[in-house]
Amino acid sequence: MIQKILLSSAAAMLLGGCAHYNVVPTEQATAEAQKNAPASPKSFQSSYVGGKVQDNWLRSFRDSTLNKLVKEAHKSNPDLMIAASRLERATAIMHMSESYLMPRLDLRGNYQFRSWEASDKHDKGDISLSLRWEPDLWGRVSNAIASDTELTAATAADFEWARQSLSSQTARAWFLLGADRMIYDFQKEVLAIQTEAARVLDERVKIGAGTERDLHMMRGMVAESRERTQAALSAKERDTRALEVLIGRYPANRLRAKYLHAVTGKVPSGLPAGLLNRRPDIIAAQYRVASAFHHTEEMKLLRLPDISLEGRFGVDVIQDSMAKFIGGIFMPIFDAGKIQAQIDAATAEQKAAIADYQRVVLDAYREVEDALAQEQHLARRENYLNTMVREFKTAYDMTNENYKIGQGTILDVLNAQSKWINAKILHTQVRKERLVNRVNLHLALGGSFEASSAQDKAQ
Repeated sequence: MIQKILLSSAAAMLLGGCAHYNVVPTEQATAEAQKNAPASPKSFQSSYVGGKVQDNWLRSFRDSTLNKLVKEAHKSNPDLMIAASRLERATAIMHMSESYLMPRLDLRGNYQFRSWEASDKHDKGDISLSLRWEPDLWGRVSNAIASDTELTAATAADFEWARQSLSSQTARAWFLLGADRMIYDFQKEVLAIQTEAARVLDERVKIGAGTERDLHMMRGMVAESRERTQAALSAKERDTRALEVLIGRYPANRLRAKYLHAVTGKVPSGLPAGLLNRRPDIIAAQYRVASAFHHTEEMKLLRLPDISLEGRFGVDVIQDSMAKFIGGIFMPIFDAGKIQAQIDAATAEQKAAIADYQRVVLDAYREVEDALAQEQHLARRENYLNTMVREFKTAYDMTNENYKIGQGTILDVLNAQSKWINAKILHTQVRKERLVNRVNLHLALGGSFEASSAQDKAQ
């Protein structure tokens, strides 16, 4: 369905590309919107990595399965289809507005037959072509067209933002599923270790080398491990179905996740001011400001007179030709404040559009700053967790060996094992969070998940 209406092409035509927009809203509206927006600093405060924001970020994860899932989501995701339909509707409304500037040609015809008692029968009728035109002397219709055109461009930007957001959602869901698989596989590994330990301890109790208390503790740990393994399986299946629905599949729990790749390299963050012309959601808000300005001007021009011209040419039933020219003028004199109310409503919408633009810009800055800060925090946490996993595993192995030769208790073994297990699971979760945050950073910076035209030519 989405391919049928070529929505990507529509968005590109209206916006000049997903990350390189050449079309700009009305200068007055742009200036007014940016005047009320927060001032952009010279660089991001959380951190700064020099260089231009890059497109084609999806391939930086080196995961061919993820690339295929994103393509499938763009083809079948219902929410994206809804956004596509909205773009179709906005385009149709824009074309409808444009038609008001053109003359209208109609074919008219009528025929009447009447008879009365004691009188002759009478009939009459005619057929004619009617050409009507309302010249847009003051620009009211032109402003309406401009308003709808800007609104269509905003909807196209919304559609592009929906595409980028869907790509990010798919990537995040895929990485979550990868973490689920790693945790589930690790829990099964732990369960096997504990099951074997319980078997050995049971044999030791039988020969008097172990205690009943230790055996009960070990059996309890095996049951706990089984519960955790079951919970991990449940989470993996739930997240699998969620991803399948996201990409438009039936939730059959058939997707098979891969292990997580490590985050590599750094992401060039560009300049804060660049967000204003790069992020589709900001561009959409800017177009809505422009649309609101045109709509306000349209309402103000309602006070001026409308002029209509009509010419009619045709023949009647007795084949006489006829021609008629009609000129008319309409100007409001008293409307009990209706026009002023329309102006006030449009002005309020204009103020709201400017405030919404400010909100969108602030949210964009916050999202970038959060993602940049998280890049540093999560990298440090992963380093600490690498050490924790290594040291706790070593401590566990040593404690277990000591227990086998009669040094220490089973509680010492289980305590050391528990610290290793928790550190290992937390390490997997932080690896997943780093990948998710990297996706969030790419989305926040406004880089496209697709290659730009220049990149396409270079590849």
